Amino acid sequence: MSAKQLRQRFLRTFRGMSKYRRTTAWGIFSAYVLQIAGSIGLGHYLLSEPVTALSGAAVVLLGMFIATRLRGLNNIVHECSHATFSENLHDNTVIGSLSASIGLGCFRDYRDEHMTHHANVGDYENDLDLQGIEALRIDEALSPRVILRHAVTPFILRHLPYYLRANFTAGDGRGYQAFKIGLVVATALLAVVAPLTAIFMVIIPFAFFYTTLNYWTDCFDHAGISMSGDDLDSSRNVLAPWLLRVIFFPRNDSYHLVHHLFPQVPARHLPQTHKTLCADEIYQAKDNAVRPFWKLGKHTSEEKVRRTM
Repeated sequence: MSAKQLRQRFLRTFRGMSKYRRTTAWGIFSAYVLQIAGSIGLGHYLLSEPVTALSGAAVVLLGMFIATRLRGLNNIVHECSHATFSENLHDNTVIGSLSASIGLGCFRDYRDEHMTHHANVGDYENDLDLQGIEALRIDEALSPRVILRHAVTPFILRHLPYYLRANFTAGDGRGYQAFKIGLVVATALLAVVAPLTAIFMVIIPFAFFYTTLNYWTDCFDHAGISMSGDDLDSSRNVLAPWLLRVIFFPRNDSYHLVHHLFPQVPARHLPQTHKTLCADEIYQAKDNAVRPFWKLGKHTSEEKVRRTM
């Protein structure tokens, strides 16, 4: 069965799923922003006191937590690009633009690129999302050596030229452009008055932890299978324990195969959508749909056959 056939079978089942009400959507966005701001404030307090082993570990954990919250905002950008976050269409654009600006990106540019990803997964000529990281060889068949390379890549900073990017254009409007410039200026001023806070609570979480999470998430989503040729085989779900998914895959980002199959389904419904699909024999037989995350390197039998042809 192909992705097209599976979509036809479940199209009516997943049609018209509810999005967030306006107040809820803005509340979720605000919660992520407040978590980031609160973590920076707590980190500043810890760094202003004599550093101990405990406080040093707390600072590192806070930096990692900030990166996961930035990842959450990035996932909101993704949801807004599909207009599946808020029931109000305009709010999807505004919240998406604000969230993208906090990550120094451009919502409209992201949306245009991401649509090519859904239409052309793994086609480096037309999939603009993966095209930008082609040199990192996400498409290479997984083996212990390749998995180790993906694990080590961030620690030698090889991913930075591809993931540490800033878009200061006015694609979302002059106001968002000014907001992004203001964030950079504010960080520079913070570096003058509180350099440790700027380095450990802003620069490292954004430039290293956040980009690392983005790279590894792309690996979990598509590594080794992006060239499979059908949406049913070219993405995977990450069925990690619940707490890991909540922290490192916010906004149900771990159900990436489900999202590629049914991009119209709001992220809030992805877990239930996955459960519904598991009743389908073809979906249930797909390793990339139901295998646990520690079996990342295992290929489906169909993929193994293709690779030997």
